Amino acid sequence: MRRLRLGALAAAALIVAGCSGAPAPVPVVGAPVDIAKLAGEWGGDYRNDTNGRTGSIVFKLSAGADTAYGDVVMIPRQRPVERMPAQDPAQGLPVSRVPEVLSIAFVRAEGGAVRGRLVPYLDPECDCLVVTHFQGKVRGDLIEGTFDTRQAEDNKTLTGTWKVKRKR
Repeated sequence: MRRLRLGALAAAALIVAGCSGAPAPVPVVGAPVDIAKLAGEWGGDYRNDTNGRTGSIVFKLSAGADTAYGDVVMIPRQRPVERMPAQDPAQGLPVSRVPEVLSIAFVRAEGGAVRGRLVPYLDPECDCLVVTHFQGKVRGDLIEGTFDTRQAEDNKTLTGTWKVKRKR
């Protein structure tokens, strides 16, 4: 019973932390002319070519600023019911897989291109720590690019594509 209560408290703490409000500030580095190309509110999505996972991206940079706000929402793939482990809340197993908000660690703008990294996170597919790097090209109100997600333990790499559009 105590284990069940501790699991419930941990789950409640995660829900509260996930709903804590605004995303963390994201440092944006580069020449002022390159940073200016990123000013505005951007929205879009990504697709992991290796495992089919998708999600959304939001990013906002005020004109003249060198700090943006944004995040990536990862939507884990739903595994077939027959492959899912038995759900036993007393053992602390998750009841369902829910979208997770990932934080952008930094963005570098240079010569019409952007690159950066997400804060390392626990990947639900491998239950391991991963690091994601991204890069893309700015073309007016559109940025398109690629990313690679590397597993920290065995260096396995997954790749994908992303794009965002500036909201008008």
